[in-house]
Amino acid sequence: MLTLLSAALIHIRTSALILLLILGACSHQPPVYRPVATDGFERVLEFWQRTHPGETVDLYSQEQVLAIANNLLLMQRNSGGWPANINPFRKLSGDQRLQFLKDQNARDASFANANIFPQIFYLSHVYLQTGDVRYRDSAKKAFRLVMATQLYNGGWPQQAQVIEGDEATINTRATINALRFLRRVAAGEMPYGYVPFDVRRQAADSVRKGDQLLLRLQQAHDSRASIWASAYDLKTSQPAAVNKQAVVALDPEVSVAITRYFMQIERPPAEVIRAVTGAVDWFSRNTLQQAQLRTAAKRPAWAPKYSRAALPRQPVWAEYYTVDTSRPLVDRASGRPVAPYVASSLAANKAWYGSWARGLLQTDYPNWQKKAIPPEGSPTL
Repeated sequence: MLTLLSAALIHIRTSALILLLILGACSHQPPVYRPVATDGFERVLEFWQRTHPGETVDLYSQEQVLAIANNLLLMQRNSGGWPANINPFRKLSGDQRLQFLKDQNARDASFANANIFPQIFYLSHVYLQTGDVRYRDSAKKAFRLVMATQLYNGGWPQQAQVIEGDEATINTRATINALRFLRRVAAGEMPYGYVPFDVRRQAADSVRKGDQLLLRLQQAHDSRASIWASAYDLKTSQPAAVNKQAVVALDPEVSVAITRYFMQIERPPAEVIRAVTGAVDWFSRNTLQQAQLRTAAKRPAWAPKYSRAALPRQPVWAEYYTVDTSRPLVDRASGRPVAPYVASSLAANKAWYGSWARGLLQTDYPNWQKKAIPPEGSPTL
């Protein structure tokens, strides 16, 4: 009897020891974190590659979440932002790390190319996975910068710094990117559920202010709603040049983003519906194909004949248009309008036109129209 009891005790002790050894081995395994989406960095990385042509660098894989997040901590300026067009996925040398530490007080943080917002998104996700408050505090510092940089009329400049007085220019692309981000924060969408309610309410107030600004800034031509310019003067709210090398112009690509942003508003008020329908009407009337058709009769005798086959069969738009006449521009720097009868000869160079509004016209707007605009004669509350 005692022998059987002793054997049972020895078996239990052996099993417990093996279990403890297994648990001890598991405790030394590093935790595995889910990769975080990096889609928001596409424009930043695109421009980084343009400024580093042919440069070969070692990159962290998407699974190396902490290495990328620590890069973001290192690259962040003390203001809360990041300089434009950095690459947070590259493996830095000791000298490169030291340079980032030396530059922490630099006032070069920028919203250019959708910068700053993907960093906040990434760090917020890493904080939720790790519980490490360093990543949360970094994201909160950047969020405070976004809120502080909003101008008094509701827009944002391209440079992510508080500018006193009337020195700033409203950058339309930075403004729509900031509003899309703040709308997600205000709604408590993933990964911003940790943001306190009072801060989310402040974000909602900033969104309302920015929405009203965009509605006021929408241009008009021939008494019809148009689209939005690339930038606006802060004091006059009139279209302005983005920088000294550019001319004042309407921007179809950013206008598509603004239109889609307004289409996401549930139960849109009348002014939002007017803005969306006006922009869609402008896009449908100002394709390059339409521009050619309108001027076919005015074609000089020496000009090449209009050819439908010279341009893509699907609608395309110039990258920029004149503000006053909605004429397509072939060169943003010189402001040289495209002569519609020579557009076909320029079609081989795709740098000055694109298909930005095609999906908006063919799919997004018809679907939104069914949901947001009640049919005529339907009862209203």
